[in-house]
Amino acid sequence: MSKKRLIIASVILFGSLWGLAELGIGEMAWNAGIPRAPILTAIGILFLVLARRVWNVPGSSLALGALAAAFKFLQHPFWGCKVAAVLIVGLTFDITFTLYEARQRATNRDITVGGVVALSAVATLASFLIFGPFAKYVLHNPYWSMTGKMVDYMFAQGPIATALAIPAAWVGLKLSERLSLSSESWTTANWLVYRVAAAGSGIAGIATALALKY
Repeated sequence: MSKKRLIIASVILFGSLWGLAELGIGEMAWNAGIPRAPILTAIGILFLVLARRVWNVPGSSLALGALAAAFKFLQHPFWGCKVAAVLIVGLTFDITFTLYEARQRATNRDITVGGVVALSAVATLASFLIFGPFAKYVLHNPYWSMTGKMVDYMFAQGPIATALAIPAAWVGLKLSERLSLSSESWTTANWLVYRVAAAGSGIAGIATALALKY
């Protein structure tokens, strides 16, 4: 299987699975009154790390976030802040890892587990600190103007998400190692299953987005 085909299928698969998690877990957490941002962000970090090891070029993580966020455009009512939250996670991760990868190349150093895990946590916290003011002062969403909402998101939910991002990044690394090793010896049948899984996850994401309203 060519590297290009693996990249395309992986981005569709991981982006769709991230989007499905945003929709499904987001729906359940919303109904239960549980803050969903830390859990959803950690899941996003897992897929971002996994995908970045397959396609490690500037902009790739933002592209993955854009695909995950795209499903939210199919929901009614549409909430721009939900799309922005996912995009900001993808963007902060992309910037952080682009700089890290460039530094490692410039100094002839390898990408390390510790570096990936630590920077995943940094990117996660940064996304929370950026999104709060963005939602309130740029999007002018009335929810974020309510007393304590922005502060709670940034300084209560943000640290929780940062802690959850650490094991999520580690899992993403381990899964990426297995994918990289196994894909080198995939047969036509293996590749077909992977491609069907990617297409199926995309279709499932579209169907779920149209079905759920929250």
